[in-house]
Amino acid sequence: MQRISVYIPEDTKQRINLAARAKSKAESEIIRDALDEGLNVIHPKSSSAQALLDFAREAEKIPTRGKIPKDLIKNMDYYTWGGEKRK
Repeated sequence: MQRISVYIPEDTKQRINLAARAKSKAESEIIRDALDEGLNVIHPKSSSAQALLDFAREAEKIPTRGKIPKDLIKNMDYYTWGGEKRK
């Protein structure tokens, strides 16, 4: 584990102390739990699969001009960088 020092208001310290007593836990454990819960709200963890789905949704928003070639995947290098087309 990493050690970190932060300054907190007195009332926050009292709330941590009360929560620790109520749950029979160490204050440090209460703080770690609260940080994890808060971070899950403001920056949730995403699995690789979810990240890929999110990326695909964003990619669908990209406008395309005309029709997409049927051989786009087969000839991705050709359409991206130029060169020769595969048959």
